[in-house]
Amino acid sequence: MADAKTKKKKFPVFWTVYFLFLAALAAFWIFVLRYVNECLLAYEDAQPEHVVEALARDLQDGQAENILSFPASENRFQDPYLARDRYLAALTGSEITFEKDPGSYDAKNPVYHLYADQRQIATVSLSELSSEPLMFILSRQEWEVASVVPVLETGEKDVLIYAPNTCTVRINGVEADERERNGEEHEITEFSYVAEYTSVPKLVEYEITELFDEPEIEILDRFGEKMEYTRTDNIIEASDFPISDMDEELADYVLQNAINYSNFFSRDLPGCQKSVAPLRYMFPEGSEFLDLADNYRKHDMWMYSSHGAPTFSNQRVTDYVRYSEDFFSCNVYFEKKMTLTKTGAVRTVVTNDKYYYVNIDGKWLIADMRTILEEE
Repeated sequence: MADAKTKKKKFPVFWTVYFLFLAALAAFWIFVLRYVNECLLAYEDAQPEHVVEALARDLQDGQAENILSFPASENRFQDPYLARDRYLAALTGSEITFEKDPGSYDAKNPVYHLYADQRQIATVSLSELSSEPLMFILSRQEWEVASVVPVLETGEKDVLIYAPNTCTVRINGVEADERERNGEEHEITEFSYVAEYTSVPKLVEYEITELFDEPEIEILDRFGEKMEYTRTDNIIEASDFPISDMDEELADYVLQNAINYSNFFSRDLPGCQKSVAPLRYMFPEGSEFLDLADNYRKHDMWMYSSHGAPTFSNQRVTDYVRYSEDFFSCNVYFEKKMTLTKTGAVRTVVTNDKYYYVNIDGKWLIADMRTILEEE
């Protein structure tokens, strides 16, 4: 009887201890699970992606100017902040996403790329400020944004401009200078003979790059007159100098020189058969044109058919172009009629030449002349 009673007394103690053990074990695991959960939440909350995500939200909410720094463009031919303005406009209404740079392996300095509608808009670099151990290999990190570098578009329009070195080239109202010049100055073939007597224009190349829009281009000669130019794709060439009004006295002088030159070759200029002295006043010393005229006088002049005094009609001096204070060109046209002595036939000789004049010691002299095959 005593043993039965003892067993009945021990039974409640065992189960009491057992249930207390279970309760303690459950409490322990609840504590462990809660701690692990808190560590995992803390670890998750400390991930650098959250910092980048918050930054993306701020950009999407229109705070780009407070977050990003926009350098002024070095392209001086357009608004220095044109890239910034277009960048900000492109963000409006765009969904901004991000991804980690595949090449970012530094756990303490991760790099991310931001995108607006699939277009990269910025590169974000983070830096670890502190790290607190949580459990096992996990730690809670604190981050700061080290840098946010916007990815700005650059203009894709490039222009090459060929213009005489005596001209002023303006792009969007800004004058180009040595900073845009490429290479050396190139001779203009048209002025090769004139260059022996005076300074002549030479061709230079200007390269303008990374423009966003088609530029407004203005090319002025040394007197401020606009020059016409041609454009093929992105290449602009200006070589036709503007035509000006010619002084009447100078035009008469040029026309008379052309008539005298013509009369020399038709034996109508007094003294022409003896020497080139009647022409010498209109050419520089040592001019090849005097040598050619003298050679003609000696060998070919005798073959010119005899005729009566010539008459001139349709005389005009046109296309007066000033290249400098000491250099100009113009076109001279006239028709010269002569009646042949032997047959009575009327012969008409047309002069249509371009004359290049230079000022030497205060006198306008012919440096070059060229036949115009078709009247301009």
